[in-house]
Formats: sequence, C-alpha cells, structure tokens
Amino acid sequence: MGASNRLFVLKNLACARGGRALFQNLNLEAGAGDVVHLSGPNGAGKTSLLRALAGALPFEGEILWDGKNFLENGRTLHAARYAFLPPDDRSLKVLETAYENLTFWATLWNAAPVAVHGALAQMGIEKLKETPVRRFSAGQKRRLSLARVLVKPAKLWLLDEPFNGLDTEATALFDAALARHVAAGGMAIIASHYPVHPPKGGRLSRLELGAA
Repeated sequence: MGASNRLFVLKNLACARGGRALFQNLNLEAGAGDVVHLSGPNGAGKTSLLRALAGALPFEGEILWDGKNFLENGRTLHAARYAFLPPDDRSLKVLETAYENLTFWATLWNAAPVAVHGALAQMGIEKLKETPVRRFSAGQKRRLSLARVLVKPAKLWLLDEPFNGLDTEATALFDAALARHVAAGGMAIIASHYPVHPPKGGRLSRLELGAA
C-alpha cells in the first residue's frame, strides 16, 4: 500500500490491564477499502485494542489519522471518524422502538433521517421499526446494533464480535453492508472468532493477537 493511502496507522501500540501486558509493539496500516480481521484466543486483548482505538482505554504508542494524532486532549477521540460496536447490545434502549433507538443516534450524529430507514432495511428489520426492543430476540437486537453503526457517517468501523447471535440471513446482510462501506472508501477493524469474508471490492488482512 502506498504511503498516500495509509490513512489509519498504529505505531508500537501497547496496552496492559491489571498489570498484565495484553499486547505490545503492535503496528498496523489501513486505508480506504481495507478490512482487518482481528483474531486471537480469549484474553489476547482484542476487545481492549478496540476500546483503546475508541478512546476508552489508556495505551502507549501512537495512533495516527492521515499523519496526525488520532487523539486530542489526551484521550478524546475524533468521534465523527469512527463507529464502535461493543460485543453486547446493552447500549440499546429496550423500552423504545427500533426506529426511536436509531433516530436518537442519528440526531446525535447529525445523520440524515433517511439513514435510519436505510439502516433498518439493510439489516432486514424495517418491518420491526415500531416494535419495542424489549420484544426483540438476541439476533434481532444484534441486527439493530449493526444498523446503529450504519446510521453513523463514519469512515472507520470498529466492530467487536459483530456476528454474535446472527443467523445465515443476517450474516449475509452484514457482509453486503460491509462491502458497500468499503466500496465507498470506508475501512473496518473486526474482532471475531468467526471467519470474516473478503469484501467485494475491498482488501482483507488478518491481525492475530496472542500468537506465539
């Protein structure tokens, strides 16, 4: 990859939890169209790495965006540049409908209202838009959490176990959404124990943590 395409760069990144080093001397370069499959055994630091990139954990090293620091004021991230998917769906408001959930986030992120309908349709839950989230199955909640990622107009996706609870149909819908994202110049870092398929029109690489 040419230097001009190295939009997102990690240099000598290290992170420790409870006095134990999770990873160190971690380097990564990613640009438009790149998908990085973050793999490794439980406890290797996959979630911690994504949380560090999302500004939620302290780290050592450098995170750069287009040659400049990705962080400001210590740990405050340029939040508009990324969308973060946690490994669970506790951020959903279970007493509100799917549409109300996404509308809240769309308003917060200054996303166009049409993005809400588009995200629901892309994840196959448009018919459930007026259904309270408390009635959703685990798989439907995961679809809605992924739809929340789609609503945000962000270049970089940081996804922690996006396939949790997804059936074959939902997985195919996510794969299609990922392909559209990278085709539009986006990139993604995906932590998953499941296989990540190469996106059409994009490039897939693998970063393994905890390897001997």
